[in-house]
Amino acid sequence: MRKWLFGLVACAAVLGASAAIAADLRDVTVVNGTGYRIKFLGFNNPGDNEWSENELSNPLADGDNVAVKFRTGDKGCAWNFKIEWADPGYPGVLWNGIDLCSVSEITLKYDRASDKTTAITK
Repeated sequence: MRKWLFGLVACAAVLGASAAIAADLRDVTVVNGTGYRIKFLGFNNPGDNEWSENELSNPLADGDNVAVKFRTGDKGCAWNFKIEWADPGYPGVLWNGIDLCSVSEITLKYDRASDKTTAITK
C-alpha cells in the first residue's frame, strides 16, 4: 500500500510539473474592449520587421478575448504587438516593448474623444 501511495504522489508531482512547463511565462490573453472588431493581432521581437502569423482565425469582436501561446523557441520578454481593424480605412495600432513576462492579460480600449487606442496590462 505504501509503494502504491508513493507512486501516486510521484505521478501527480510529475504531471503538475509538466503542466507548469507547458505554460510559457509570456502566454497572454488579449481582450478586445475597443467597441470595434479586430482582424489582425500579431507579435514580434523589438527590432524585427516581420510579424508573427495572425493570432486570430476570425475577427475578434468587441468583448471577446483570445489566448496567445508562445513557443519555447521564441526569445525574450519584450515584445511588440499590433492590431489591424476589421473596418477598412482605419490605421492599425502598434505597441512597442511590452514585457510579456510580467503580464497575463492585455485589454485594448479605444477612446473616441481622443482617437487613441490603449493597451491596459495586468
